[in-house]
Amino acid sequence: MREKTIYEKIAEKYNTTPEEVRREMQIAIDAGFDNPDPAVQEEWKKMTLKGDRPTPEEVINYAVKKLKGN
Repeated sequence: MREKTIYEKIAEKYNTTPEEVRREMQIAIDAGFDNPDPAVQEEWKKMTLKGDRPTPEEVINYAVKKLKGN
């Protein structure tokens, strides 16, 4: 049996779909990424991005690394 993804777990808790969870996360990330505050922009610069905007997966991975102290 495979383990549920974080999107599936959140979707189950809030009675929605994993796709909707990911979509809403991307909307929130985009809003934060567009924040002009220099301190906020400095934080975004610490992330490694594959594209021009962070994906939910990149934000989750970054948060996990920060929590682990890496």
